[in-house]
Amino acid sequence: MMTTWTQEQSINFECAREAINHVIAIYSAEIYNEEKKSSPDEQRLEMMNDRCLQLTRERSAMHVNDDEMVAEVRAKYSAIIRAHAKHQGSITDYDQCHQVS
Repeated sequence: MMTTWTQEQSINFECAREAINHVIAIYSAEIYNEEKKSSPDEQRLEMMNDRCLQLTRERSAMHVNDDEMVAEVRAKYSAIIRAHAKHQGSITDYDQCHQVS
């Protein structure tokens, strides 16, 4: 049996993926800026790289027909992106999931 989904599910899924991609891009820029410093904070770099990996895994685990997960991802990362855009500063100020265990 072929799995099908609605156009709305497809759009929501792509928006959720793009939200994760946007957060990864913000982290990547911060990683680049940290690496350029004369004395980069290695612990911060490790945390940010770990978070990017975690985000990539979360993006891969998402399924187009899992409406609840897609909605949670969209809400969580859209809020982080909005807060970062409004206040700038570090993404880690707004991403409460950055404490990777």
